[in-house]
Amino acid sequence: MTDGTPLSSTLDDVERVLREEHERLLRVVGQCADAVAAEWDGDSQTDRDSVVPSFARALDGSGALSRLPRALADAVTATGRPMPAPPVAAPPYVVVTGEGVVLRATVGTERLVILLRTFDVVADDPTRYVRTGDVSVEIEVR
Repeated sequence: MTDGTPLSSTLDDVERVLREEHERLLRVVGQCADAVAAEWDGDSQTDRDSVVPSFARALDGSGALSRLPRALADAVTATGRPMPAPPVAAPPYVVVTGEGVVLRATVGTERLVILLRTFDVVADDPTRYVRTGDVSVEIEVR
């Protein structure tokens, strides 16, 4: 698909690869988020430092963090385009955020961004982090 076809036309293939070939990894990511949320006093958390570092540690401890670059590489392969460099389990390829895990890859002149959403960020005063339930896969091209 390097024939000028927009990257956005391959997003269904990207999601299919993630859901079918990395279903177990997505489940582990969700379990890690559940473990983090289980430590909260209530159904939400207002301290970002009680969410992101704990989630990163849980992902690392489960082995999911080291498997996420392979999922990203497979997602890029599903677009029919090459990845210029092998991804690693660190920024800019894999980033743990208050919303979940962001996977990013530059593909040609575009950037493929995949959010494995595990938490919602509610803009209250103060901002709250809420566990979403299932891991949602949100894909966009920038």
